[in-house]
Amino acid sequence: MRIGNTMKRALLTGAVLLLLGNAFIIYRNYDTEWRAYQKQYLALAIEKTTDPQTRAVLEQRTPVIEQLVVTGFGKQRVDRCMTCHAGIDDARFSDAPQPLRTHPTIPGNHPYRTFGCTTCHDGNGRGLATDDAHGTTKFWMEPLLKGADIESGCAKCHGVTLAETPHLALGARLFFTKACYGCHKIEGVSDGKLGVELTRVGAKWPLAYLEESIVVPKANNFESIMPKMDLSPEEVKALVIYLKSLTGENLMNGPVERYNAIKAWRAERPKDVPVTVEAGKRAFADKYCDACHTINGVGGKTGPDLSVIGLQRTKEWMVQHHLNPRSLVGGSVMPDLKYAATELEAIALYLSTLKTLTVDNAVVYAVPDSAGATH
Repeated sequence: MRIGNTMKRALLTGAVLLLLGNAFIIYRNYDTEWRAYQKQYLALAIEKTTDPQTRAVLEQRTPVIEQLVVTGFGKQRVDRCMTCHAGIDDARFSDAPQPLRTHPTIPGNHPYRTFGCTTCHDGNGRGLATDDAHGTTKFWMEPLLKGADIESGCAKCHGVTLAETPHLALGARLFFTKACYGCHKIEGVSDGKLGVELTRVGAKWPLAYLEESIVVPKANNFESIMPKMDLSPEEVKALVIYLKSLTGENLMNGPVERYNAIKAWRAERPKDVPVTVEAGKRAFADKYCDACHTINGVGGKTGPDLSVIGLQRTKEWMVQHHLNPRSLVGGSVMPDLKYAATELEAIALYLSTLKTLTVDNAVVYAVPDSAGATH
């Protein structure tokens, strides 16, 4: 069978395009960022090396992909970060440009050859281009953590009270002092039911999403009943770092210890208190009710002002409202907290004493003068 000239030209064109495509792929795989960084590292290493034998070895080296497989800290991780960050453990590169610079000293003993990089920094350890490795592509849920955000990676091994992680510790405190615990559940920490569960929220969403959900609650869920909280930028940052640390990983205890700890936590019951005004006032403070309620000008604005609640409600109403807020106030966003029976009585007794109008809680009406103007 004879092939016409047209078919020959088509086959030849296809073969040329195939060769050009393969050549382009080979070129792109050869002329990569990581090769350029390694060449730069080798040139600087040779320049900084005085031993002749070591220099000879370095001069013979060619760029290669470096890789670690970390299996001892949570899920298995493949890290190729040191392919570009070639001077990570070389003290001579403390003043080198990134990505060749020596890693800053970390308190304690954290050799990267044992811990890897993504264990603390997140990112995509398999990536060999900056966007891929740093996890800044659209659908990667663990982008590289930088600056204070790295503190969120410490929690899985050190908890939230480490002196070197002040933002993380502040965020953990704010979760209670801002009464977030009343609405959100974190296994072993809180048992809220009104909001979404946060036990593994750090593994599901990047930092930007978490921040947006705090600052503008309806931004990612238009049906959200979460109030807009009065938080400073520093408090928002601390809460975001704490939430990012909630990945469900806990490397401080084994599965049996964690199971027993959560079982004991679930079995805990609120302790009885004396049914006195002082005990009720302490319970009101201990549960951080002032995060939402104002008394005499002090407290939050999310819930009703309680400055004169003793003039407005009976003790029986208060007890029932604490037990089931929505049974008395439809649509109430007050959480269903856990109380001992004596705690409820004491809080109701304390709130019943709030009957005095002051300059902080009184409503001041303007009085018109003889000309009709108000002052």
